[in-house]
Amino acid sequence: MKFDERTYAAWLAFAEIPYDSLIPLIHQIKSAEGIYSEFKKSGSHLHEFIQGVPHERLVSTADEDSLSAFHRMLQDHDIQVLTILEESYPHCLREISDPPAILFYQGNLSCLKFPRKAAMVGSRAASYAGLKAAHKIAAELSRNGVSIISGLAYGIDTESHLGCLDGGSPTIAVMGCGLDQTYPSRNDPLKKQILSKDGLILSEYAPGAKPIGHHFPYRNRIISGLCDPVILVEARIRSGSMTTISHALKQGKEVYAYPGDPLSQLCEGNHLLLREGAHYFTEARDILSDMNWLDNIQYVRQNNVCPSMKLPESPSELAVYKALEKGDLGFDELLKATGMASSELLSTLTVLQIRKMIDPLPGKRYQIRND
Repeated sequence: MKFDERTYAAWLAFAEIPYDSLIPLIHQIKSAEGIYSEFKKSGSHLHEFIQGVPHERLVSTADEDSLSAFHRMLQDHDIQVLTILEESYPHCLREISDPPAILFYQGNLSCLKFPRKAAMVGSRAASYAGLKAAHKIAAELSRNGVSIISGLAYGIDTESHLGCLDGGSPTIAVMGCGLDQTYPSRNDPLKKQILSKDGLILSEYAPGAKPIGHHFPYRNRIISGLCDPVILVEARIRSGSMTTISHALKQGKEVYAYPGDPLSQLCEGNHLLLREGAHYFTEARDILSDMNWLDNIQYVRQNNVCPSMKLPESPSELAVYKALEKGDLGFDELLKATGMASSELLSTLTVLQIRKMIDPLPGKRYQIRND
């Protein structure tokens, strides 16, 4: 049977090779199928390069029956694959210290290009007040064109996803198991609702990978890596949510902490972060203001335009695009409006023209393309 690249990527990802070994390997050989072919050769150097449990997993699944099983899971659950070699791989994840080499996804991959993304995290066993706050904050952010990223868990995650859907923007769920299953299983209706409303489900774990405990703290680096700010709604000091905050701080992300009840243990993580300098907020407007998201930018509005729109893919592109929304500007005017260096502005303008998002005008002026 002839297998496609997706199947070989699933075989490779199932081994859970550490990223600092897998990424150089992918860059060297260029494809999962090529790695499989090399691994099957007698005396291949890969048998020395990959050792321990990952090597055992590769050996035990390097056969046609196992590949057929991966192929069926991918087909049956409509799972697609994105590798770090592809242009559509999110730039923000390339910048973290331990990017996932392979991502599996279901749904609308264009959500990754949504220019406003915020992660919302918190306790699974949340208080009623925490659940209500999460839903309200997520809905208000969503109505202002912010896509919410969370982990599909019970509690704060669930209400964050639901609030985002109620606000009209797509939501992104990052899971700690293979996408052939839903964890927790009772959130399968939520997963289907996310997909039905042009959202996205992501995982670095291959189909068949179980929701093992250590998967979740590690997947949290993807949640924080994909977003701009990370918002903590409610969490104990020792919790999975605080590992997301730890990842966010290492990645240089802005961290917001909802104050919550100072007498509740469920909010002790929030108050620790506030004492350490996290951003204090009580409503979505506080975050929107801090992030300069209060302007109602037309191109980030609502998930019904998300699939087909060309969106800025970097902070510099977004800055130029926002400046040009008010009308055409000259090069010197853009320098002043964006605060960029001449070389950075010139390269950004070039990229935006290549992507057919702006047009040059006589006199070294530029405008947003209207087609």
